[in-house]
Amino acid sequence: MSIAAIGYLRIGTTDAEAWMTFGTEVLGLMTAERDDAQGARFLRMDEHPFRFMLEPTDTDRLLAAGLECRTRSDWLALCEKLRNADVALEAGDPAEAARRCVTEFVTLQDPSGNTLELYYGRRLDYQPLISPTGVSGFVTRDDYGTDLGFGHAVLPTPDMESAITFYTELLGFGVSDDLYPPMPEGAPEARVYFMHADNPRQHSLALYNNPHPGDIVHMMVEVQTLDEVGRALDRAKRAGHPILASLGRHVNDNMCSFYVLAPGGIAVEYGYDGLLVDWSTFTPTVSTEGDYWGHEYQFPGAE
Repeated sequence: MSIAAIGYLRIGTTDAEAWMTFGTEVLGLMTAERDDAQGARFLRMDEHPFRFMLEPTDTDRLLAAGLECRTRSDWLALCEKLRNADVALEAGDPAEAARRCVTEFVTLQDPSGNTLELYYGRRLDYQPLISPTGVSGFVTRDDYGTDLGFGHAVLPTPDMESAITFYTELLGFGVSDDLYPPMPEGAPEARVYFMHADNPRQHSLALYNNPHPGDIVHMMVEVQTLDEVGRALDRAKRAGHPILASLGRHVNDNMCSFYVLAPGGIAVEYGYDGLLVDWSTFTPTVSTEGDYWGHEYQFPGAE
């Protein structure tokens, strides 16, 4: 398996200050004090120098997802595999690699046009998290120290079958769950394809079979207690951010979470108790229900 974890997101925002306030005062992330000639702002959650790069843009959208290879040899082998499959790779220059705090990276697009950055050698600074809201810690490692990534992301992939082939056969993701959730009358049929990287988190990436505003369906961060989820929900409500889904628990990854809309429209799942899996004994599942309970969805402007 080539991809070790989903390491970071580059998020384009029309109001970086509002996103920083949301990230620190609602999510409980920490400002990463970094100078950037292009005006980016940074949020951290663990010993990584940042997990989220907020870049000034004319539209609010996901710019790229950073996928980590564990070693240079893994990275080189994956790059060769992609080139042999006629996937265009753009080499990142050293200045941009330093900006991302990685040793080397390449940029590519998946079959639906989502931008990915494959990298290795993240340069950690080991500065401890000091959450401005008192969050004790985010779940980014398991008990054995395996990096689980920042959480997960769900990407829109209207060309679902090509995307599944690309992510599983070329990038080497494993299948976790294939979800066909019940949809309201008149809504398009939905399918969400969950995939795991080379770590125990039940899924690091998922694919959604329809277009979606902002080029990302949602991103997820995980905390260590249910009380921290509840306090974040209270903070989000007090700050007036739209709650897209009430507290609930998912079927496939066991996550107990709520969903909130960040400034600019990106949905953030804030959760606890996500499933960690021994892949040597796991059988991929097919689901027709997304939740054990809760997660009543309410989208802004919907009747």
